[in-house]
Amino acid sequence: MLKLGIIGYPLEHSLSPVMHTAALQYLNINGHYRAYEVSENELKGIFEQLKGSGMKGFNVTIPHKINIIPLLDELTETAKLVGAVNTVTFKENGKSIGDNTDAMGFWEAIPENLRKIIPGKSVSILGCGGSAKAIVAALLLNDTKHIKVYGRDEEKLTNFKNFLDSRIEIDLLKNIDLSKTSMLVNTTPVGMHPKTNNSLISIQELKKLPADAIVYDIIYNPSETKLLKDARSLNLKTINGIEMLIRQGAYSLRIWLEQDIAPLGAMRLAVLQSLK
Repeated sequence: MLKLGIIGYPLEHSLSPVMHTAALQYLNINGHYRAYEVSENELKGIFEQLKGSGMKGFNVTIPHKINIIPLLDELTETAKLVGAVNTVTFKENGKSIGDNTDAMGFWEAIPENLRKIIPGKSVSILGCGGSAKAIVAALLLNDTKHIKVYGRDEEKLTNFKNFLDSRIEIDLLKNIDLSKTSMLVNTTPVGMHPKTNNSLISIQELKKLPADAIVYDIIYNPSETKLLKDARSLNLKTINGIEMLIRQGAYSLRIWLEQDIAPLGAMRLAVLQSLK
């Protein structure tokens, strides 16, 4: 039996088990995908338990994408570049390998016509955690010239900049200025189920965005966060996190199966039905 899962805290919002269960059923694979709520002080102990349980691999979500790295035996080149892990695989020799599929998932979720224009635009990122690292890496790999990262912790922001690329700008969230931003990306959990009435950005601040700006929230539950509702009310283009979830999940599945197969349609249908 193929044993897969996800670790994070909290996980009540997660649709990864629904999505991957649908994928395994579609592919007629005998296996399961389970959620493991793991607090930060439980991470090492639960990791060792999963490693010895015959599990093939698991996804990693907030808040463990960076903290899990010291527990792993190896990182792929992508994970090294990003500095965060969202996919772990246990090899037959017992080694644990960390990878990152968030970067590809984020970029491929953007409609192709918009992907073509983003490199020449200015992108502002909310948050400086593991997801933000993957997104900045994706933007840099696609030659985006102007990236600014906003966070609430000055030390974390400085470490973020030093690790990834000196070309990115950083600033505290309280100093945010969106007047020249072409794409705003939320990588934080603010607005996620069940606290769906929250947003880091006021509608007054959103009004400063150019009329053709894009607001991209990588949260997928709910499918339209308060940030996206406010942006839509201002007739701004919006992208939610559903397609990123599906795309990064498909890449993880390919890694675990060691085959270039992933039933995107079945995965998408399972997610959309759950969100209804």
